[in-house]
Amino acid sequence: MANFDDVTIFGNTSLSDLFKQIHKNNKDIDKQIGEFIDTIKPMATSNAGSAVMLMPTVKDLIDVNVKNNEQLIKMAAIAQRAASINSNSGTDLIDMSEIEALLAEQKNVQEQGQKLLEQAPQYQA
Repeated sequence: MANFDDVTIFGNTSLSDLFKQIHKNNKDIDKQIGEFIDTIKPMATSNAGSAVMLMPTVKDLIDVNVKNNEQLIKMAAIAQRAASINSNSGTDLIDMSEIEALLAEQKNVQEQGQKLLEQAPQYQA
């Protein structure tokens, strides 16, 4: 099994650090979506019109989270390839263009999620 702490992808960031950050971001988004849903439950139950208006926002938040999970799956595929590479096969461990594309897509997904959370109506109890 490859040691992902030893694989530096840029600066002082290891592949292991990247996996940890993506996992943390995914958990944070999950938590924010859960908190948002808990916040809007009273509005949704007291006013059916509010519930109908808020459902597209909830759907968008979930869609962003699905995209984030797709990034985790892609990163896991990289990890699987790294673990299965024979050290003397001469194959590059990581295609940097693939990593850069994933990082750019991950940043875009995070920005979309944050914008949706910021645009969501706030419920005052």
